[in-house]
Amino acid sequence: MLNVASLAATAAARFGPGFVRPIYTDYGFANLPATIERIMSGQGRGGLPEAALGDLGAHHETVVLVFVDALGWRFFEPYAAEHPFLQRFVQQGVVSRLTTMFPSTTAAHVTLMHTGLTPGASGVFEWFFYEPQCNRVIAPLLFSFAGDKQRETLAEAGVAPASIFPTTTFYQRLASHGIASTIYQHTSYAHSSFSTTVCAGAKLIPFRTLSEALTILHLRLKKKRGPHYHMLYIDTADMLAHSYSPEAPHVAAEIDTILTTLERWLHPALSSLGRRVLLMLIADHGQIAVQPSKTLLLNRLVPSLVAATPLGSDGLPIAPSGSNRDLFLYINEDRRSGIIEALRTALAGQAEVYPTEELINAGFFGPSSSPRFLSRVGNIVVLPHPNVSVWWEDKRFPLKFKGAHGGLSEAEALTQVAILGY
Repeated sequence: MLNVASLAATAAARFGPGFVRPIYTDYGFANLPATIERIMSGQGRGGLPEAALGDLGAHHETVVLVFVDALGWRFFEPYAAEHPFLQRFVQQGVVSRLTTMFPSTTAAHVTLMHTGLTPGASGVFEWFFYEPQCNRVIAPLLFSFAGDKQRETLAEAGVAPASIFPTTTFYQRLASHGIASTIYQHTSYAHSSFSTTVCAGAKLIPFRTLSEALTILHLRLKKKRGPHYHMLYIDTADMLAHSYSPEAPHVAAEIDTILTTLERWLHPALSSLGRRVLLMLIADHGQIAVQPSKTLLLNRLVPSLVAATPLGSDGLPIAPSGSNRDLFLYINEDRRSGIIEALRTALAGQAEVYPTEELINAGFFGPSSSPRFLSRVGNIVVLPHPNVSVWWEDKRFPLKFKGAHGGLSEAEALTQVAILGY
């Protein structure tokens, strides 16, 4: 069943020149952890409306959540018309369209799923952001300084993960209800500083291929009894969409491969288990095509921007931060109003420029803003129109991606949750 109430709610969530306004009540991605807690424990408040669960909202001891990075509504809707794995959700389960949070980034949404915290509460909101204790821009999920070619350079510099990431997790909350959690992630980051910190309270299982992950999941489902939450994270479609563009045949082939593998191995495993299981399929965002060669470089368009930006501990301006679909600027306060006007003139018809507090006060980052978030977020936000990319010219960050997300176009900021009972 396609939840028509969710379509209406997300269609009404709009602002500005065709942007999606992020929802943090009812049909918003932010409500997924509370929904899972409610389904599994019978306790907790909030979460998705009852219509998102249909008759599947009753207590389930076993929940399997498949998180396919970037498989947002722009992909789900057409593939649901032709692929058996998705058709089953529509015909036998419930599919609800959701808005993403802001920014529409993996960093924000994966952190929420691991901790239950919105971007404003967790302080982890983008791939790159300024970290005051380092006086540098960092890449939090890599636990590195921005621009570094390897992971974990923050650890080498003596930075403690607990000073960057939340240390209270969703899995600890589930454990307080007697619910065990297992997280399946690619081996390259399953035991990273980010994962080991925000997944505290869960067992981390590394895998190399999707078929390996599904086999491990099946064996653990057969062996383990009692309340158990399983989350499988799949990132390959997102990576290819960045490299080739979300419209490329390479991405279509990868999505088909993911769905076919899930149909071939996960569906029979859950069907034959012999006990009730709730399957949930989610995505953190979609993607939108961009042209690297046409990226608008702000420090070229507005040369005064460089002098108005404070320097980090590396002697370079505190930039770039965010992404080319949601650029965050750190401007000396006495220069901010002039820079905003200059940017609005230079980007007219191509991007919107906001004082950050305007979006904070409108609830774009969630219902609360922690001191950690406020110290990191910057004081100007640039939101490009669809298919426009805006960045800061810097040789450390070559412009090569043909697919992007982070902004609030429909292609990026509409996603879904699909629920099916076995």
